[in-house]
Amino acid sequence: MVDVIPGTARLRGAKMIAGAAALYLGLRVVGFQKFFANDAEGIGALLQIIGTLYSVVYAFAIYVIWGQFTSVENEIRKESGALKGLLLFSQRFKEPVREPIVRAVKTYARGVAETEWRALAAGADTDRTDKLFSAVISSVTEVKPEDDTERILYQGLLEIANQASVHRDERLALSVKRMPQTLAAFVTLTAAMILFLLFFFPFGNIVLGLVSIAITTMLLFFANFVLTDLDNPFEGTWNVGSEPFAELVTKFR
Repeated sequence: MVDVIPGTARLRGAKMIAGAAALYLGLRVVGFQKFFANDAEGIGALLQIIGTLYSVVYAFAIYVIWGQFTSVENEIRKESGALKGLLLFSQRFKEPVREPIVRAVKTYARGVAETEWRALAAGADTDRTDKLFSAVISSVTEVKPEDDTERILYQGLLEIANQASVHRDERLALSVKRMPQTLAAFVTLTAAMILFLLFFFPFGNIVLGLVSIAITTMLLFFANFVLTDLDNPFEGTWNVGSEPFAELVTKFR
């Protein structure tokens, strides 16, 4: 079974739910909500307005972030696919010509799988793998075709290497994108306002009030968790894996 929410996040969420419920109960005991008994309709209307605004903004944020997430995933598959094509296409060359290409591709793929994911997750530079990829391109450009047949094959190698380069550039460009802080702050503030207003709503039944507070806190926490987790595609519960690059090292000769 997949661990949808890590233990630390679950604990933080449980504390938030318990804290919100305890605060509501304390306010209820001192009769805080009684002061707003005549304002239930107005508070309800305000909750509806802010809730609608929250749903629209949240849907927009998820749409943008999910689009970036899937784009990174697609570019990973395309880049690793181009490198796989480079390994397979190079089989048509003699072993002394092919060996430097295979070695460069595997060294690069290993570097991506072992170090680049952590670097991208932390927002660090990728100088090491940039150099390793340059070595892949050099291994192709340094091939010296000996006849017309090899010259035709060489053009194919160059085209595949160019495709890999394009997909790598696009992958890195997408990987550094994150949700704007203003948007994140607006989504968080809107969610907080929904919960804040619930403390003023004069529920007739204390149990219903407690359940409403607990459920709302849980849903808002989970919504925020999904948003922040997807924002960084290289770490967290939902992330893109480096398996396509690792397979280039282990499954291809």
